[in-house]
Amino acid sequence: MRFAPAELHLDCATLVTGGADVPGHALRELAARAAQAVHRHGFVVFRIGRLRLGIEQSRRLAAELSEALRVELIARGAPDEMRLEQDRAQQTYVPAGCATRTLLPHHDGQHCSYLTPSLADEPDWAPQWREFGTSGYTTTPAHKMYQGVFIADPGDGLSVTTYYDWLDILSTVYAERVGADPEQVRPEEVARWLGVNLRSALDQQSKHGCPYPSIGAMLGVGEPMWHGLSFHHAEEPLSGQQRASYPLAGPLTSGCPCGECVGDMARLYCHMLLTATGRTWWDCRRRWEVLAPSERFDLLFGHNLTMLHGGLAGGAGRVIEPFCLVVDTPAGSRYERWLAASWRRELPGHA
Repeated sequence: MRFAPAELHLDCATLVTGGADVPGHALRELAARAAQAVHRHGFVVFRIGRLRLGIEQSRRLAAELSEALRVELIARGAPDEMRLEQDRAQQTYVPAGCATRTLLPHHDGQHCSYLTPSLADEPDWAPQWREFGTSGYTTTPAHKMYQGVFIADPGDGLSVTTYYDWLDILSTVYAERVGADPEQVRPEEVARWLGVNLRSALDQQSKHGCPYPSIGAMLGVGEPMWHGLSFHHAEEPLSGQQRASYPLAGPLTSGCPCGECVGDMARLYCHMLLTATGRTWWDCRRRWEVLAPSERFDLLFGHNLTMLHGGLAGGAGRVIEPFCLVVDTPAGSRYERWLAASWRRELPGHA
C-alpha cells in the first residue's frame, strides 16, 4: 500500500485566527499550493478536521477554500465560466450482506465527465463526444473538471479515498501496445489513441447500452461485455439481467486472475483489467493505487479527468458532500488550452 505523501496534506491552521472572518491571504496561499499540487500530483487533502471546529464552521471553510481554489485556477487559465457546484449530501451505499463497500476506480459524473483529447492535440475531435449519456445522471449533468469531497461523517468503516494516475495508466498501456518506451510517448499520441477508443465505445453504445464509458472501453478493449457492464461497487453481485445479457460473465465471477478479489464485480473487473492491461486488479493496485485517509470535516480535491478515484472499505455511516468545480459545456478555446495543459500535468497560465 502507498499512502499520499505528506506534502499533499495541507495544514489549514492559518485559516483560524479567532475572528469571524477567514484571512483572505491565507485562503489565497492555500489555494495556490492546491492548484499546483492537483495538476502535478492529482489531488490534495485540506486538513480542516484537525482544527476541531463544528460542522457548520468546517463546512463554511470547505466552501471558502473551494471558491478560492476556483478563483486561483481561473487566474491560471481554467475557463472563466467554471463554477462551484455544491451537491446534496451522499450516504454511503453498502451492498446487502456486506459490512463495508469498496468503490472501484471511476470519474465523478462519468456520463459527461471523463478525459478526452484537446482540440489542440486532435483537431478532428468534436466537443459533443464529451457526453456519453443524456439521462440517469448520478448527480447533475454538469461537466466536473475538479472533484471535491467534504467528509461530513467518516462512518464506521475506513475513510480512505483511493486515487489512480489515469494519465500514467493510459500512457503505459498505449506504449506497451505499440512497443514504445513509456517515457518517450508524447501526450498527443496517447490523447489521439484514447479518442479513437472513446469513439468506438460511442459507436457501440446502441448495442451495449451503458450510459458511460468503461475503463476497458477507454483502454481499447473491444469485447461488448467490457463495454456494457457497470463497474462501481466491488461487492455488488452480478444481476440476473447482466447474466442473461452477457452469458460469459456468470462463470467469470467464480474466480479471478489474482485470486484476491472479493465480490462479483471486483472479480469481473480483474478479468477486464488483465485483458486491457496485461495486469490483474491486484497488480494494478500495487502499481497505481494511492491511499488518502481523511478524518471528519476534511476536504479532498482531485483532478477529475486526469485521475481516477475510488473508496476503500467505507461503512454505511459515511456521509460526503460534493464540492465540485464544473462547467456546463466542456468546449471553447480556454477549455481546450486547459485540457491540453492537463494532459501535460500543467496549467495553461495567465490567459
